[in-house]
Amino acid sequence: MIGATIFAVVFFVFLIAICIGFIILQIRLSKMDSKWPGLVLPAITLLLSLVAAITVFARADIGAYGNMWNVVLSAFLSNNVSTIVLAGIYLYQRDKINRRAELARMNVQDL
Repeated sequence: MIGATIFAVVFFVFLIAICIGFIILQIRLSKMDSKWPGLVLPAITLLLSLVAAITVFARADIGAYGNMWNVVLSAFLSNNVSTIVLAGIYLYQRDKINRRAELARMNVQDL
């Protein structure tokens, strides 16, 4: 019993470390001069959520769920939480870059 609890705690810490690593990677990719590297991770997570929704749609038993589209939509939305977080990081970092560039242009014009 104690061994299973220790394993669960270690596994949870490992998952948290992986999530933090992905967030740090997204921040670094979003800070690059080109805008495309920052869109890679959100695009991957969006594609994975589409695959999950299609899988749920393909395996759905209409009689068991009543309304299959609600189940597919909830699977799609619940898998898109990471996409929203990564896209939010991307938009925040790009906004900071654009503000700095605009400020630099204003300073050059002031001279």
